Amino acid sequence: MSKKLICKISSSSHQYDIEIGSGLLFSQSHYLGLLASRFAIVSDDKIATLYGRQLQQYLANSGLEAFLFSFPNGEQYKTRQTKEDLENQMFEKGLGRDTCLIALGGGVATDIAGYIAATYCRGIPLVMIPTSLLGMVDASIGGKTGINVPYGKNMLGCTYQPKKIIIDIATLKNLPKKELSNGVVEMIKHGLIADSNLFDDLEKHAHQLLALESAILEKVIFESCRIKKEIVEQDEKENGKRRLLNFGHTIGHALELLSHYSLPHGEAVAIGLLVESHLSVKQKLLDQKSLDRIKKVLLQYGLPLKLPSRYPVQTILDAMALDKKSLKGKPRFVMIDAIGSALTYDSNYCTHVDESLIKNALHWMYDDLCCH
Repeated sequence: MSKKLICKISSSSHQYDIEIGSGLLFSQSHYLGLLASRFAIVSDDKIATLYGRQLQQYLANSGLEAFLFSFPNGEQYKTRQTKEDLENQMFEKGLGRDTCLIALGGGVATDIAGYIAATYCRGIPLVMIPTSLLGMVDASIGGKTGINVPYGKNMLGCTYQPKKIIIDIATLKNLPKKELSNGVVEMIKHGLIADSNLFDDLEKHAHQLLALESAILEKVIFESCRIKKEIVEQDEKENGKRRLLNFGHTIGHALELLSHYSLPHGEAVAIGLLVESHLSVKQKLLDQKSLDRIKKVLLQYGLPLKLPSRYPVQTILDAMALDKKSLKGKPRFVMIDAIGSALTYDSNYCTHVDESLIKNALHWMYDDLCCH
């Protein structure tokens, strides 16, 4: 039995299902046949080997014409060039507006494929099939698409909602443990900003989740998806409440960029969650005990809390200046006052922090947090 959430975007009439269960990947032919006559499956080369060819064959056996397009695995390939290469391959196959694009894979695949769907022939139907935990609970939900440029992460892209999101938790069995932990970071973030019960579950059941025990895994994935979809429903374009989903990412994205993406997204955001929570402590918003709990749960999931290099503090500040929440070149931060509770700041949901406090927090990151 699968579970469904319905994402209803308040600013438009668009709504779509988020279906969560096991064994869903090869049971969608009837639904897909109602969307289009031809299909373009876009995934990285690893997922193409694991699932892409099987999905292509399944669709063909169901009487649906499908093409598989892949690109090299890795955040460093989430670029303009990759998008152009994939689009050119689709044009060479003669694919037009009668095509539905299936984004199959992790967050990189869903971001690139979503951006292609939004712009190819001025927009074609999009179905998301995330196969990583991070893709399931974060990247596939909410319509954000994008690519990276030398100036920052996700600096080009648009908001484009899918027709459906299909989450088959059985695909997680082939996910490396490290990637599983990276996805858990986004669920921890959801718990921190919106739901202390979800945080408690993640804290209590780390062993079971890392062992992929299906009952607790499906529960926390469902709750995490619910939190994100409820926020997106209220603020599709990130003009207010959706900024809460960026908790930990102001610093996390800067660290990813400076590492040239050798630091995985989840590991970078884990450090970002702690440094930004430390900022909340220093402003007497959050108590030290809560910060200690956050660090402990991240360590439970094997997050290394290590940096590949020591970047100059000013360089990190410069990288944060291009963060999407920045105002007049100065970064703004989401702040929490308890586990499960974020501050609203007159519906801005983020705030400027004195630069001296930011610098002190970055020194704490180097000298205390990441020095073990």
